[in-house]
Amino acid sequence: MYAGIFLLIFAVCILLVGLYMFTGHKLNILTWRAAFKHLTINEWKNIGKWTMISSIPITIFSIILIILQVD
Repeated sequence: MYAGIFLLIFAVCILLVGLYMFTGHKLNILTWRAAFKHLTINEWKNIGKWTMISSIPITIFSIILIILQVD
């Protein structure tokens, strides 16, 4: 049961970071890399969208773990 809860918390954190980037904010932890230094707002929104989408399978897997109570 704890594995499902921890995965759900992790998925929510990923979702919140994706939402932060989707609103057009730059993540300072990523901007030190040369590939992320000169991104436009639309590119940050695209990265944020795909980050939020990538949290969906983790959320589904965590809900399955909570339902089945697999540790």
